[in-house]
Amino acid sequence: MSEINEQPRKRFLVLDTSTAAQNVAVMQDNKVLVSENSYADRNHSVGLVNGIQKLMEQSNTARTELTGIAVGVGPGSYTGIRIAVTTAKTLAWTLNIPVVGFSSLAALAWSGYQKYTQTASADSTFWIIPLMDGRRAQVYTSLFELRANSTVDPVQLSSLPHRLEEDRIMLMDHWMNQIAEQYQALPQQERPDHILIVGETANHQERAEQLRDVAKAELTILECGLDAGCAGEVGASLLLDGTYDDTHHLLPNYTQLSEAEANLLRQSK
Repeated sequence: MSEINEQPRKRFLVLDTSTAAQNVAVMQDNKVLVSENSYADRNHSVGLVNGIQKLMEQSNTARTELTGIAVGVGPGSYTGIRIAVTTAKTLAWTLNIPVVGFSSLAALAWSGYQKYTQTASADSTFWIIPLMDGRRAQVYTSLFELRANSTVDPVQLSSLPHRLEEDRIMLMDHWMNQIAEQYQALPQQERPDHILIVGETANHQERAEQLRDVAKAELTILECGLDAGCAGEVGASLLLDGTYDDTHHLLPNYTQLSEAEANLLRQSK
């Protein structure tokens, strides 16, 4: 028997309430046992604990079997993020198990990629741009790269999207201009084959389309939500890698506008 098979399997609880969806997953190592996306108009304070209890029962997981908790720390809804982070920290402290925060945008990027590859070949190099609507033409966003190969286990840490830019909030016009400049600055052989813009794209479709004029890469704009199972895979990958946060010092990542962006917004009023 191999060494990896001799190791005891680990049960993880993964939470994210950064968007309108209440996302909960119970993982066994990097496998999703049960997951649920529940839409409650961001009223997560009412349903999160009951949602956790329900999935724990469905997966036959006792609280004492949990060996780690992962939580989406944002960016996104300020209140929503606080609810998940506070719940995760309280459970981790009570059960004396590790906790780790992960980027909700990373989970959204993985969710969008997984939805896209249900109907398309994955053997390409992708830039994945997750969007959460920040209102007034702003987006919470980031940039990830994935060198996809259909033979790679998609839930291994090494095969998840690799971060190229930090999470931020920006005016969508400025963000698309920055992406276009980064793309054009790369040598031809280093440019992605495909640019995938995913998430809350409905209010930003026209601005996202600007990339078609400057990028030779295939562009797909895909409206989608943050999937609980994909969040589970992102969170579990960190816990399996031994990446933990200090329980008492884990904080939400609210992400603020840069001073220049804030000044532009004030001037536009």
